Amino acid sequence: MKLLLACAAVAALALGVAGGASARDIDAKGTVVSFATVGVDVAFAARVRPDCYEVRVWDTADRGVRRYASHCFGSTSTGSGVAGVTVSDGRALWLTFTGGNIREWSLWTKSRTSTARRIRFVARDVDAATPIVLGSAWEGSLPYAVDRTIVVLRPNGARLFALAAPDRVVFVSAHSRGYAAVLADGRVLTISSSGTVLRERSFNPGFVQAAVLTGPGMMLKTPEGIEIHNGASVRELALPAGARFLGYSEGLLAYANGRLLRLLRVPTATHTTFRTLPAAGFRAEFGRRGIGYATGRRVFFNARAVVGAGTG
Repeated sequence: MKLLLACAAVAALALGVAGGASARDIDAKGTVVSFATVGVDVAFAARVRPDCYEVRVWDTADRGVRRYASHCFGSTSTGSGVAGVTVSDGRALWLTFTGGNIREWSLWTKSRTSTARRIRFVARDVDAATPIVLGSAWEGSLPYAVDRTIVVLRPNGARLFALAAPDRVVFVSAHSRGYAAVLADGRVLTISSSGTVLRERSFNPGFVQAAVLTGPGMMLKTPEGIEIHNGASVRELALPAGARFLGYSEGLLAYANGRLLRLLRVPTATHTTFRTLPAAGFRAEFGRRGIGYATGRRVFFNARAVVGAGTG
């Protein structure tokens, strides 16, 4: 009997630890302005003082929170800040901007053990399109684009490949099946894991807002919702007007609708509410290992095991 009670106590303790690790939150030390979740890593940029921002990476597998960089900007006529951040296996990429009529864009990178370094710099008229696009990363790859050039980095910082697209890139993503890119002229590229363009699909400029190459096919976010292209077939799934696509993994799609963080089970086309947040415009991303989101100066992560049990 004593042995059974001891085993039960150990099992309960293990369940408690697992449960505690599956849903966690931290203080961002400032208002979160950029955010990404890839694997068990959560990367975010927070405004810690009026003109100062910090980039941090939270390893939710209990390795703690590391400050990767601090950027303080002088007063400029058109503003400064951190425009985006992403991470994969401990390596972060982030994009800063500053300036007046001429805006200076800088792309930075750092791993857990290296020092931060700038890898791209572009100066462009403030009214011009953003010249550097930070991609949606996946475990093992970090894509970005500079005008027409798509580059993918490995987590060790080495370049996996680079390719020249037919037009300026406005969106690029990595996934388990390969890469997708949306161009300014409306075309969507299917790109292999080695960097070969396998297919082009043509749409009106601006119609496709995001694209991800997934198991079910090329998944597109449009003003009407989701289109899944697989060969000659197209499946359409409706989303509320103004919904923001937050990611897809293993049959489950996440999106934001006002204050609601919602989940769409793609095989059955059923929707559930995962969280109701204090305000619209929250930042979130969903990947294979879980979903992370930020509101105000609080950052949350929920492991994949608990995603789908929406609590409203």
